[in-house]
Amino acid sequence: MGKKLFIAVIITLLVLFIGCTKEPVKTAQGYWDSAREYFNNSDYEQTVREYQKLIKYYPQDTLTVRTLFAVAEIYKNNLKDYDNSIGSYNKIIEQYADHSKAPNAMFMIGYIYANDLNDLDNAKKSYTKFIEAYPDHMLVPSANWEIQNLGKSLDEIPQLQTITKGSN
Repeated sequence: MGKKLFIAVIITLLVLFIGCTKEPVKTAQGYWDSAREYFNNSDYEQTVREYQKLIKYYPQDTLTVRTLFAVAEIYKNNLKDYDNSIGSYNKIIEQYADHSKAPNAMFMIGYIYANDLNDLDNAKKSYTKFIEAYPDHMLVPSANWEIQNLGKSLDEIPQLQTITKGSN
């Protein structure tokens, strides 16, 4: 009986050891495709887990920033986890500052503060930081518009009054 127990323990340890390896089991594209399948089945938490594996194992892959952006969007739109959404956008800004998506990530942080969290102080700080960092970016007019209209209801924004009055 002792020999069988010993063999069972060795097999269990091998399974645990193999299961805990830090090597990826898929390519970056494989993780991307797997995540898209989970997303299409509305399994957003598993989608994020698959995307996070891609980010972890392939930080320099061309899909990584796109993946971080997708994770941020899922946290924002599907899971309503705004802190993790902001964290994903911040990761783009901090680790991929030269990427073309970095300005969009910075803008989105302000957008979340303004429109999802109603944190007007942080929204204004984020939008201002965005404008200073990317003064020629195409989203600067949107950031300025957001700053001018922070805290206002749709009825209080002159440009929208014709729209809101026409729908009543």
